[in-house]
Amino acid sequence: MDWSDIRVFLAIAREGTLIAAGRKLGQTQPTMGRRLRALEEAVGHKLFQRTSEGFTLTDEGAAMLTHAERMEEEALTIGRRLS
Repeated sequence: MDWSDIRVFLAIAREGTLIAAGRKLGQTQPTMGRRLRALEEAVGHKLFQRTSEGFTLTDEGAAMLTHAERMEEEALTIGRRLS
């Protein structure tokens, strides 16, 4: 798992669809789907429930979201301090 995978996870959690998350990150829908599947395999859990309306977090995804948001804040803090 690397930071770019966490960014994909956060974008999907926030945007609710692969298309919207892909637009936000400048990636295609298939790329977002592949990266999400790889992340889910790496952590050993489904992170989202796929529905006709989009993606909603599973219990495991909700637990991961808290940690991912902290990681994001730390990354942003590092960027600000080094700028």
